[in-house]
Amino acid sequence: FFCIVAGIPVMRTPLQILFLILVTDLPPSIALGMEPGEKTILKERPRPRKEPVVLGWMWVSMVMNGLVLSAVIIAVYLCSLTLYCEGRIFQTDIDTLEDRDRKLMDARTVAFIALVWSENVRSYTSRSFDKPVWRDVLGNRHMQKAIVLAQICLYAAVLIPFFSDEILGLSGTSVGAQGWLMALSGPVGCLILCEMCKPITGYQMRQYQARLAKRQLAEDGAALAGKEEPKVSLAV
Repeated sequence: FFCIVAGIPVMRTPLQILFLILVTDLPPSIALGMEPGEKTILKERPRPRKEPVVLGWMWVSMVMNGLVLSAVIIAVYLCSLTLYCEGRIFQTDIDTLEDRDRKLMDARTVAFIALVWSENVRSYTSRSFDKPVWRDVLGNRHMQKAIVLAQICLYAAVLIPFFSDEILGLSGTSVGAQGWLMALSGPVGCLILCEMCKPITGYQMRQYQARLAKRQLAEDGAALAGKEEPKVSLAV
């Protein structure tokens, strides 16, 4: 959407999007659903039954992480367009270049690699809303298998002849070492920025727990007051 509105060549083709969703993103997503529960969960106050599953502070965290991923990958794509398309980023300017399809393929390949790497990194940062990524980083063995599978699929998508360039429109061999290094800035940026968002989420979580404690104290006080019965004098 951003590329269309800004007049920039589309970052990914429909087939690349399908490959990302079904092959490289799906295994880590399933593994994330098999994440063991946090050991401190019993220390949290029980949530009211009428509250939704996804709370407001959870939405804030997801939106922040989504914006971080989008901003980082768009920045990588713009840099790759500048590198491979002779400093041009707009569709009308790139259309005048010779061999523009090959140049666009290189730029899209860098963005594709950066996105897969970034999503894999986010699979680890998303394991906890407020705990740092290095806390029990290997605690979910299913995640390790999923990341290895996603990486194998990535290198198959960008390195296998005919499948990569003719079918998916990618070429990991033509971007050179500079392209791979540029793609590496994607996961590094996502890791740093997503971890920087966690203190904000942690603060919101503590505020939420404080509100629950206050509500529970008020309910306990009301229940205790309701159980007290007035004393009746039997003296005549």
